Amino acid sequence: MDDGQAPSCPFCPFMIPQDRDIYDLLQHVELCHPENGESPFIAQEHSFGAILLEEDEEGSRSSTDVPSDNGDEEEEAFVDCPAQCGEAITIAELSSHMEMHAAEGMALDGADTTMTEGRLPGLYNLNAPGVEDLPGTLLNATNLPDSTSAKKPRSQKRQKDHHGHKDWKELLLGSVSKKPRTIAAKAKATSVRRLGKAELGPHAHEEQMPMSLLRQLERGAKVTAINRIGHSGQIVRIENVANETRGIVPVLAQLCDQDPAISKAYLCHPDVKHVVKMAKEGGFCGYRNIQMLISFIQATAAPGFEHFPGRIPSILQLQDMIEAAWDNGINSSGRIETGGIKGTRKYIGTPEAQALLLSLAIGCEASAFNAIDRNPIHENVLHAIAQYFSSGVSDLTQKVCRTPLPPIYFQHPGHSLTIVGLERRKSGALNLLVLDPMFKTSPGIARLIDSNFRSSAPEKLLKAYRRGGTYLQKYTSFEILK
Repeated sequence: MDDGQAPSCPFCPFMIPQDRDIYDLLQHVELCHPENGESPFIAQEHSFGAILLEEDEEGSRSSTDVPSDNGDEEEEAFVDCPAQCGEAITIAELSSHMEMHAAEGMALDGADTTMTEGRLPGLYNLNAPGVEDLPGTLLNATNLPDSTSAKKPRSQKRQKDHHGHKDWKELLLGSVSKKPRTIAAKAKATSVRRLGKAELGPHAHEEQMPMSLLRQLERGAKVTAINRIGHSGQIVRIENVANETRGIVPVLAQLCDQDPAISKAYLCHPDVKHVVKMAKEGGFCGYRNIQMLISFIQATAAPGFEHFPGRIPSILQLQDMIEAAWDNGINSSGRIETGGIKGTRKYIGTPEAQALLLSLAIGCEASAFNAIDRNPIHENVLHAIAQYFSSGVSDLTQKVCRTPLPPIYFQHPGHSLTIVGLERRKSGALNLLVLDPMFKTSPGIARLIDSNFRSSAPEKLLKAYRRGGTYLQKYTSFEILK
């Protein structure tokens, strides 16, 4: 290892900051690349008192799961992210999670880019060939469709725990926690009932989040102001919020155009902001994805924009809006299931996002996908997204189709993301292009905003924003809200 170079994993792109102890790297290797497939950090099954976990890989419920009576007693093997992003990750997902962190940093040094002359692509020409008005089919939806039975979640090798080793595991790996309720579970339930930690996370029963976190959310991310010369030649004051990044979608469009392995790509409206979680805030991904949808509504003055003057509403404001939607009878069973979310860290999902939008008369349509036919469920999702984006263009001869369409709220067990595009590889494979609130905007992407450029390795810059079959096939249920 060269002096001054951050220690890196010999088996994957994972690196640790230079100010961190080498033990963090050793822990990563033992967790993600154990010899003989058995990590010494994880308790193995004993002849007595062992528990075989039957949850899915993310430790959260699918849309077809029924809340279990002993949900609070069930426990999945979760560890705190070694990169200290504040997320609790399953052992099975840790390796891919760390690869995404690696992609956050590798983009700056991993692909040479050259700035070129020409019109800055910060905004698409929405009157250009290949773009038409927003289709009316996106409006007026009611409640979530009833879900049908899903197949047993597929999983990798199940981790086994033993009560006698719990304290050691927490000492070595950090606290064990559940993943959030991400998809509403009403299909098989005969009556609405209170959900537990398996659906709402480790703080399912709290009445008030810690005061320090509440104050952090009240303050919000750091806001700075800069002066720029506008198109009219006058100085324009622009506010930058630390956890919000504008202009990413046009960068992704250029990268897709320059990637020779892509045959066709679709992008949503360019003015969607990437909103990411603040450090140590916990499981608020659902709220961050709602904020990304609102950023589109604000930028385009879409129906309902008058409800969002000024900055994007905070998490605490979104909680008030969701509670108000329940008061108006929209997806009101959510209050019974959660016990209320105001001022808490309970996880939310698609029903809450839908309730908020419908309560403000903002048209939206929710769809659920479950493993009920011969086709792999993730392929059904990819084809539905492809159909959605193709509806927004009239000239399909272009390689990159820039549309005025809104982004899509995308949910799978354990996490939610915002879909901003889709690409078709020359091999025929489809990949989603997403903004993930769990990962910050990579330095390499940020450097390219508001510029024309040529990249020698666009695929490296795109890696952090792609979610393809390898990622999606791990799950047996999905929901989209558009």
